Amino acid sequence: MKFIGRGWQYTVYDLGNGRVLKKYNTRSQGYWIIFKQCFPYINYPIWKIPDYYNGCKNTALDSIRKIKTTNVNMSLFGNPKIINDLDYEQDKVIPLSVYFKSLSFEQGVVLINKFIGLNLLLIKKRLMDKSFLIGKNYGINKNGEIILTDIGELYSAPASIKRQIELKPWDIYYVTSTIPKRFRKYFVEQMNTRIRFE
Repeated sequence: MKFIGRGWQYTVYDLGNGRVLKKYNTRSQGYWIIFKQCFPYINYPIWKIPDYYNGCKNTALDSIRKIKTTNVNMSLFGNPKIINDLDYEQDKVIPLSVYFKSLSFEQGVVLINKFIGLNLLLIKKRLMDKSFLIGKNYGINKNGEIILTDIGELYSAPASIKRQIELKPWDIYYVTSTIPKRFRKYFVEQMNTRIRFE
């Protein structure tokens, strides 16, 4: 089992069989990664780290419960195998942050359109990625399809989905910086125009 990386919620390991293990961070792991990534603590005060950790954990618990009960095709989430309340295995993919680097502008446009199509489907099914974090939360599977790899931050309540879309979270540097500059303007314009909640 090979370490791949760690985010606020999960540590990811390559299982060596075309699958990855996403293991929820212990409290000490979570505090440390949040501490490192929040410097200089302007938008995320250091004293709120326990609240951030607890909030992330509650969101993940809720998201995993939703995944267990949805009728959405599990291939859209990398065929997750839920191990317990928080941990899961998933198909190994190429993150979009990596995949975009090899694309021409025309190819990137096609990929962004597919990304929007996937998200419109998920919104319709009431399982929306909180931030639309295109480069980090999505990947390309072995069949060349875009999938949502981060299933720990899903919104399903109509009011929450509507409110989040109104905030346009895709139009902030935290999100746009995960794809090459040449694609950002088209990405934001298309998301602004096409992402809706009916």
